[in-house]
Formats: sequence, structure tokens, C-alpha cells
Amino acid sequence: MSTLDAVPNGIIRFGKEAARVTPNPLARTRRLGAALLALRTERGYSHAELSRKSGVSASVISRTENPLGDPGRKPGLLSVRRLLDALDVSRGSREWTIIEGYAEDAANSRWWDAATYTRMGDGQRTYALVEAGASTIREYAGLLLPGLVQTAAYARHRVLAVTGDTPVTDPDPIVRGRLERQRQAVGAGLARYQLVLEEQAIRRRPVPGDVMLEQLRHLLALMDGDAVSVRVVPVDAQLTAGFAPRAPYAHMTYPDMDDPPIVVVDNVTKALLITDSADVSGYAQLHQRLREAALSDADSAAYIRESAAELAAATREG
Repeated sequence: MSTLDAVPNGIIRFGKEAARVTPNPLARTRRLGAALLALRTERGYSHAELSRKSGVSASVISRTENPLGDPGRKPGLLSVRRLLDALDVSRGSREWTIIEGYAEDAANSRWWDAATYTRMGDGQRTYALVEAGASTIREYAGLLLPGLVQTAAYARHRVLAVTGDTPVTDPDPIVRGRLERQRQAVGAGLARYQLVLEEQAIRRRPVPGDVMLEQLRHLLALMDGDAVSVRVVPVDAQLTAGFAPRAPYAHMTYPDMDDPPIVVVDNVTKALLITDSADVSGYAQLHQRLREAALSDADSAAYIRESAAELAAATREG
């Protein structure tokens, strides 16, 4: 039996089961890098000088200080401890404990490390990384429904529709990844999820009619809970300042207020991370403008329900 077979209808329903809040590994990696960079700068060491003193290669020091070049990379705890020793940070001091804690949080095992998810795809790994431990997820989608609300059937059809040099022949690993992302990100009821959809994402039929009907009904079921808000932007909506997003994005915040928010933008070929504070803040403001321009939660539910009814009638006629 596959992992998908264990999930009724391949659908994850967002609930409120108890779960432990874990720090976001990328946020902790960034805080680790910032702390080590500040210490090295304060001590006046170059990368080469600190490398000679610590026994840690200059390239590892650089990657640890600037983790966004390889955001999925885990820091080496031994290397971090060597660097702290070389930077004359006293073992057992508050500073040592805090910085070592960043490294331990960043190096912890992640659910996507399991063999089951090795083929879920690099793009999904990036999304899983920034979603981990989030307290709010604000997402925008234009033409297609995003992974966090997709049914298994919708996801499978979309994965198979992707073309390229190496077309996907086995969609199950990617679909499993999406379902687990749903469970981990908002399924435990820890994160509040605000989704803004363009009207086309509801009206367009990128999958067979019966699959789209199941998907719309699933979306309505998600909206019954307190953790999920879905708003639909009509095609004739008036946007404040006339600004509209050019690509799907997701804006994440975390329970620890010192963990900086992160935005991930889907540009079709890969997921891009936005970390500059001004840019991230701009996305938060954009999302609020989109929510204000959209139908209310109640009116959006009514719109989706009407679309589902029309699709059901058309499916019966067909």
C-alpha cells in the first residue's frame, strides 16, 4: 500500500490536532549566520584568518554566514562550535548557548529528509522549508490552485501536465510531498492560512470535470474551519493603487518574532526566496490590498459553491 492509499480520497483536511511548534530551520540558519558574521567582523578576522584559527574551511565559513546561497543546507554543529571557540566565545555563556541553539535548530531532522519524500522535487523542498513552523501563511494564486489546498487527484493531473526535458512519469512522489506539506503546514491547526485566488483559478478547468468538482468541494470544506480563509478576486475588482502581482507567492511569518518573515515566489521553473525586509513587507502590504479588493470570505464561499453547482450540472449533462 502506498502512502497515498493511507489517506482517504487523498485529501488532507485542516484540523486542530495537537502538535509541537518547532522553529523554522531557515530562519534559525539565517540567525546563526548573522551572529557568526557579526562576531567575525567585531573580532576583525578575515575568512582566511578565522579558517586558520578554527580549522574550518573558509568556504564553509562563508556558506554558514550566507546561508541563502544553499538554503536547504544544514550547518555542521562541530564546525559551529569550532568557530565559536576560535571567536573566543566562552563555552556555557549565554552567547554560546544562544548561537549553538540556532545551529541545533537548523540542523534538526526535517520531515522531507525521510526516504518517502526524496523525489518530491526541489521546488517543493523550498516551499516545505519556508512553511515549516509558520504561524501565518499568506498565499496568492492566479490561474491554478496552490499545493496547500490541492486534492491528490488535482495534484496528480497538474504534475503530469508539466512538460520539459524530463517529463514526469510517476507523479506519486510529488503528490505525497504536497499532501504532507498540507498536513505539516496547516493540518495541525498551528498556522493560519490566508489564500487569495483570482476568479480564473475557480472557473478555469485545468483538470477533468469530476476532478475539478471534487477540488472545489474540498476547498469549501477547508473554509468551514477557523484556520483557513479563502477570498476570490473578481476579474473586474478595483485594486488599490492599481498594482497586481505578477506571479504566485507565499508570505510566511513565525511564532518567534525574531525569526524574520520570508516570501517564496513561484516563477514556474523554481521557487525564489525573498528575504530583504523592505521587499517582504511590500508583499505583506500587497496581500492586504488583494484581500480588501476580493470578495469577503462568505461571498467567496458562495461564489465557489455556485461554480461547483454549475460544474456538477455540466458533468451530469456530459
